[in-house]
Amino acid sequence: MGCRLHHAAQDQNTVNALKNFFLIENREFAPRGGSEKKRETAMTHSPVCISAIGAITPLGDTLDQVSAALQEGRTGIRTIKKFATDTYATKWAGLPELGNDTIRWPRERPGQVARPGEILYAEKALNRLLAEFNPSDAYQADRIGCVIGVDEPAIDIERCSDLLAKIGVENSNDREKLVANAIEHFRVSELLDLDVTSVVRAIHRQVRFSGYTRCHVGLCSASLQALGMATAAIDDGRIDAAIVGGVSAKVTPLNVARLEGIGAVCTDPQLEGPARSRPFDARRSGFIPAEGAILFVVEREDAVRRRGHTPYARLMGYGASLSAEHIVAPHTQDREMFLCMQRALAHSGLKAQDISCINAHGTSTKLNDLHESRAIRRLFGDTPMPPVTAAKSLHGHLIAAAGAMEVMGVIANFRDDFIGAIRNLDEVDPRIEVPLARSTRSIRLNNVLKNSFGMGGLASSMVLQNPSLAA
Repeated sequence: MGCRLHHAAQDQNTVNALKNFFLIENREFAPRGGSEKKRETAMTHSPVCISAIGAITPLGDTLDQVSAALQEGRTGIRTIKKFATDTYATKWAGLPELGNDTIRWPRERPGQVARPGEILYAEKALNRLLAEFNPSDAYQADRIGCVIGVDEPAIDIERCSDLLAKIGVENSNDREKLVANAIEHFRVSELLDLDVTSVVRAIHRQVRFSGYTRCHVGLCSASLQALGMATAAIDDGRIDAAIVGGVSAKVTPLNVARLEGIGAVCTDPQLEGPARSRPFDARRSGFIPAEGAILFVVEREDAVRRRGHTPYARLMGYGASLSAEHIVAPHTQDREMFLCMQRALAHSGLKAQDISCINAHGTSTKLNDLHESRAIRRLFGDTPMPPVTAAKSLHGHLIAAAGAMEVMGVIANFRDDFIGAIRNLDEVDPRIEVPLARSTRSIRLNNVLKNSFGMGGLASSMVLQNPSLAA
């Protein structure tokens, strides 16, 4: 967004005006559907909730496994087996065992064509989701939607290398020869898998939805925003249920090289493996990459209870914001982070003192953790702050799937009554003045504020409620 503004604007005044449009703090935020009338309609209905889960994650593939890992402080960050890391500083990532054991570069058979990891994870997670509940069993196709946060797929670097070997390096600048050989080399199915809708198509093959559908490429905030978008679509009456979540498979040779090149990941040679992911710690210097797929069904709570089931969490409030100040760094005054939390809280109808815990974005980067802590302090003001936890210390950063991964963690918190400790928090950065969870403790959580912030100034927050509370 920042780049577009600077290219489109003719002078600095235009740029500043656009920045103020996105960040003005007195701008009214229309709750649940964009107007007071829609809010009144939404509030006469049962709350929107998460009713089913299907997942493939670094901490395990079931809620029991994820909950146990969070309670025990058991990491999902492991040695990368997908490709040789001899020339990389990054040798560890948050990886599902499925992907780490089955995806390989180079391929086991030369010339082998493999589908992207995103498709592998999405199909496996979907199978788990549908084993729990298939929305087609309860709703017509036009009342079912699908909103998925995804990372834009990238062409397989090994297949590109094979093409280059076929035509010869000396002919790599010969466009006519390159195109002619590429047409023969690549399959149509490979190119279709490069579209951001490929994950949605994979889901549609098993669930024939025809309602509100979106692919959101909002980077680190994508899947939490997907939950917010689906909730709004249900509140607006456009759909009755949706498959929602995030899918990412970016632990690849090319992407890891990119992340190292821009200095986003931790490459501290004195820290190894899981120790490199240390949100809010004084020694943090970058995130640990991770991947997986987490899918939910969202629908009205009364529909879930009529089937004799118990929802996992209520989606009480959602807020989003966009900073145009910088294409990567947070706003210098933390404004997009503050605004989305403020809006989520206002949307929920709850007060700051009603929040039991904050599940932070907590990436383990210098800038995010500092700015997020400042925004939290500003939000609560004189109200005592609840404990702040950061699960990326255990599973790394799943990028587009990060918000969904951490929402699954919040569901575990609700079900099993605990707050998980932030791993590797050896020495808190003295500039960070929020109550960090330094040890796992048993506690009943009523309402949790969940944050997901993305590069490019995207920011989202959601208030989730324990379904054991009276609605």
